[in-house]
Amino acid sequence: MKIKDEKMTNELLACARAEFAQKGFNDASMRDIASRANVTTGTLYSRFADKNELFEAIVGESAKGLMDIFVGAMTEFASFDTGVQHSDMHTYENGKVFELINYVYDHYDDFKLIICKSEGSSLQNYFDKMIEIETDNTDRFIRDLTASGIKIKPVRRDLSHMLASAMFTAMFETVAHDYSREDAVEYVGQVMEFFNAGWDRILGL
Repeated sequence: MKIKDEKMTNELLACARAEFAQKGFNDASMRDIASRANVTTGTLYSRFADKNELFEAIVGESAKGLMDIFVGAMTEFASFDTGVQHSDMHTYENGKVFELINYVYDHYDDFKLIICKSEGSSLQNYFDKMIEIETDNTDRFIRDLTASGIKIKPVRRDLSHMLASAMFTAMFETVAHDYSREDAVEYVGQVMEFFNAGWDRILGL
């Protein structure tokens, strides 16, 4: 019975994935997902309370994995001596950005849904959370270096937020436009060169 239940759940998830990929979260319907799977809506609702729970069942694990890598990187970097943060900022960040983009491509189909098809779901603001974390970390970085006596220019939070938003948008355009992994890595490398140079100028490094 357990094997049958797992098989049924997997079939429902596969049909839901196809529905979300075709129509996006907002326009997908539980009725149409059930129809794709040749089951009743009652059968679908017996396993998933609503459309959002179904969407999260498909992409939630991948979304958590990427966020864990990102938050872990921010926490680790903040633990470094301020001198190390100052000298290794770009090297560390570039390495983590490539780790993030490779993780996205390891779970490409899930992030295609999150990036392009999640409007209306609990994950529609997923990258906004990353932008807020990045902005908070930039504020902390500037405060800590200033407190330690390292000369660095202040940056308004709204500017920092806009730059973080621009960087993440650029990074994940690779998925929106169906770049290959190889092209995405090359493109993201160029994006980071651009932002690294810009931040050096703004911060007076």
